[in-house]
Amino acid sequence: MSPTTASTPTFMVFATLRDDTDFTEFAALREDEHKQLEVLRREGRIGAHYVSTARRATFIEVVAADEAQVAETLATLPFARFFDAEVYPTTPPDPAEVAHRARS
Repeated sequence: MSPTTASTPTFMVFATLRDDTDFTEFAALREDEHKQLEVLRREGRIGAHYVSTARRATFIEVVAADEAQVAETLATLPFARFFDAEVYPTTPPDPAEVAHRARS
């Protein structure tokens, strides 16, 4: 996928950790999750990623054509099964953000 441009749709995913999460299994998948996030970043499919441990939540910027493609991207993440996700379309990045992403 090419770098994000002003016309590339982005989505913010807000996901909360499920109460029934098996934390032993979760911890065992941590390295796989980080590796897959790096693959998705290199492919231009994931942008910003933030974790709020105190709120058991994560925020992931996904670059995709539509919400179906967002779901496909999220499904590749080992941690996906531990989270309930909400997907929000965002406005296109402004020129300063596009320039910043091009340098990254």
